[in-house]
Amino acid sequence: MKYTKVLDRSGKTMEVVHNNTRKIVQVLRFPERQGDVFDLLTRGMTMKEAEDEYLRQCKDAQRRLDLLAKADPKAHIAAFEEYEVKKIPGGTGWQIEILKPYRMSLAELKKVHTLTKAEEKTLVDQLCQALREGKKAECGHDRIKPENVFVVAENEFALDDFHGETEPALGLLADLVETPALKEQLAAGDVWSWNV
Repeated sequence: MKYTKVLDRSGKTMEVVHNNTRKIVQVLRFPERQGDVFDLLTRGMTMKEAEDEYLRQCKDAQRRLDLLAKADPKAHIAAFEEYEVKKIPGGTGWQIEILKPYRMSLAELKKVHTLTKAEEKTLVDQLCQALREGKKAECGHDRIKPENVFVVAENEFALDDFHGETEPALGLLADLVETPALKEQLAAGDVWSWNV
């Protein structure tokens, strides 16, 4: 996959130009930091065992990506176009570069638009549906924040970054909304039965 980096968005994502089109590339690294290699070595692993462990983690993430790609297109899971697995350049371990269409994040939207109560309810309904679909694909999500929610169309949102290890809590969704009654409902509710 060839692209030209235009701008770093975060430590894991960047805006790029791919085939003359603006896109996003997310990079998952195994290990996340090279210092993590030394942690494994100090626990008695050999370099070969550490490399094998990172390859296992990378293959597990790859399996999850393949499962997410099969999710229902109406599941409100942010789609990706392709991914490529590579050795970490100049380091130990592996990385997956995921090419995604360019989309506006909820964080960007909130800078120019205040969601109505109806829009907030739609947002929560769609994200709960995405979380349930992610669970079917054995993908946890512990990073529910405005930067991981994208606007697909008017009143249509998609959740991205299904690489967490824990089950989500509705409390994380409550942080995305301002309506007090909806915040209370989310605090007392459950992702798996919400709006089913």
